[in-house]
Amino acid sequence: MGKIEDAIKKINTEIQKEPSNRYLALVGEHIIDNITSEAAAEKVLKKEKTLAKALAGIENQASKQKEGDCAVIEDSVVYGWAREYFGLTANPQAPAEEPQKGVCVSLEDFL
Repeated sequence: MGKIEDAIKKINTEIQKEPSNRYLALVGEHIIDNITSEAAAEKVLKKEKTLAKALAGIENQASKQKEGDCAVIEDSVVYGWAREYFGLTANPQAPAEEPQKGVCVSLEDFL
């Protein structure tokens, strides 16, 4: 198996460990869509890089923008934070992000 397949398998395994965690699945699917080269795969395969830590980083970034218990952040920004955590650049072939949409969630949803 090549590095790209190994990186995809790593992310899928993390998603499957928590099948009811929709946030993990959405971010994981986006990361998978951006594993388009051996170099990107190597970044994802680093042992210290995990989806759980990516979500913790997203939560940290969102907490800086919260008002009360809520942070409204565009999908494209959240996915950008996830790509930044893994050191990836956006894949122009990935499904289009919809920057006009936002979602209001409690930070407790990530705990």
